[in-house]
Amino acid sequence: MLVILLGLILIISRQFFPYSSLVFDVLTYALSILALVLAVLSVVNSIRQNRAMGRMVHDVHAAIAELKEITLSNEKIERELSDEYRMNKVITDVLSEYGIGDNERVRKSIAKRVSRRLKK
Repeated sequence: MLVILLGLILIISRQFFPYSSLVFDVLTYALSILALVLAVLSVVNSIRQNRAMGRMVHDVHAAIAELKEITLSNEKIERELSDEYRMNKVITDVLSEYGIGDNERVRKSIAKRVSRRLKK
């Protein structure tokens, strides 16, 4: 605002002061250099923001890949736990039906029944 007011005063005072035209030209030149510097700084800032955005995108992609690996690992663990749970359930069901088995023959019979039920 101050620069605009100063420029208007210099334009009006051209008629009264001989050097006001020179001062106006210098002021215009200084403002154009300032505008150029600001434009260059804007471009530099834009480049930095673009690089930062690229790094963030890379980090997000890496995090997504890690989350996918964790998900696959969790699914594998869930399958293993489910299989173990099923096996333990079959074993406990057979043992509850036939007892623990006091001799070798009974234990082999129980093992065969457990094996058959696990194959189902």
